[in-house]
Amino acid sequence: MTLVVGKDMETVLVDYNNEEVEEIANALEQFTTDNTPHLYEEVMSVKMEGFDDDFLCSVFDYLVGHESEAKAFLDKSTKHRKSCLQKFSQG
Repeated sequence: MTLVVGKDMETVLVDYNNEEVEEIANALEQFTTDNTPHLYEEVMSVKMEGFDDDFLCSVFDYLVGHESEAKAFLDKSTKHRKSCLQKFSQG
């Protein structure tokens, strides 16, 4: 038993074997890996909207490292993607 802020709480050990943890890690890695080419295509498709290649590559690199923002970008309409990119270009 562990005493926490005046309350008795039983410590529960969770038994995960390496196979289960590895399975979860592989699923997360595959999810990220599978979406990267799609993300690249979607970011680069905005090139026609007046953004240059170098800028869009920088945006892509940023989004690859920020998964939640990448998901949000992909869910937005073209109009809202443009607005997002304009804000990104301003710093």
